[in-house]
Amino acid sequence: MIKRIALALLAVSFLAPAAVLADGMIVPRPERYAWETEQQAVIFYENNQETLVLSVSFQGNAEDFAWIVPTPSRPEVSKSSDELFTSLQELTTPLYDYPQPLPLMGVSPVGYDEKGVYVLETKQIDYYQIAVLEANDADALSQWLKDNGYEYPESSKYILDSYIQSGWYFTAIKIVDDYPSANVEYQLNSGHAIPLKLEFAANKIVYPLKISAVEHQNNVRSDRYYQNQPLGILLYVITDNKQELPQFATQYAGWLKKNSLENLAYDDNGNAWLRPAKDKYFLTKLYRLMTRAEMSSDLYLRQAGDNTTINAPESAESKGFTGFIVIMLVGGLMMIGLLVILLVSGMRKEKNSFNNN
Repeated sequence: MIKRIALALLAVSFLAPAAVLADGMIVPRPERYAWETEQQAVIFYENNQETLVLSVSFQGNAEDFAWIVPTPSRPEVSKSSDELFTSLQELTTPLYDYPQPLPLMGVSPVGYDEKGVYVLETKQIDYYQIAVLEANDADALSQWLKDNGYEYPESSKYILDSYIQSGWYFTAIKIVDDYPSANVEYQLNSGHAIPLKLEFAANKIVYPLKISAVEHQNNVRSDRYYQNQPLGILLYVITDNKQELPQFATQYAGWLKKNSLENLAYDDNGNAWLRPAKDKYFLTKLYRLMTRAEMSSDLYLRQAGDNTTINAPESAESKGFTGFIVIMLVGGLMMIGLLVILLVSGMRKEKNSFNNN
């Protein structure tokens, strides 16, 4: 039975030297080069369901390339909003201000092709054509990429195989050929593209990073500079409790009420980007610079030891509790002072009475 994988493969045609994508690995066409400069993601996790909104920036001269993003189960892919990242940046940066790249996200008809890759689903979202894939092994998937014009490095097929053996999926996205090129060119030249949202089942909160370590063999021009350049990884994690990752700096940590979470962004129909079930959630903002060599595994979030806030405005409940504590302390001190005064007064009266006798 075919091992399932969710692969996000993004093939983009553009004229600008830089554009924005989701996380994973860039696979440019031969004789072209492209590399990531930063990855951003919003992760919402509840009841073993993860919502992952992806945003990555890159530079290069590739006119076409593939983008591969694995997920542990078959995802539902939909359009997201630039507004989500803008709102979260505004909410969580009282002390920090980082550049805000936005995401962009390569396809055979539904069914098996002659190489053993199966297309489970196809859809179009604005100017993206999307396919969800499953494959037998890394050779079949690598061959599928080659057949569709994208060269996956032979030396890195072991990474594809590790995802296949774990039963992960792949989702493939590319620009629709007949979409008005002027609109696409304008968005890419402005450094923005439509963010995409992947929703999937997951036993743990995960950010797929391992495949980002793959460097394409055609990146000859950038080898000396690119290989050792650190890549910024910025994660907004929204769940029940504060989260952490080894060597990641916690730039923000604080509670977020249900209505504030819903109001972060809206879709084209005016609906909230998310429909959370609980009254409040904890938002953690994590950041780290990583080299390709350090991206040896996917990132599994850990629950922090406490929910201490960082750079977050004090909530009304916290203010009320703090005020109550202050009042209690002041009242206690006043009571102690009164008792001391009464005690001293009593002692003086007793001393006077003794002297009179």
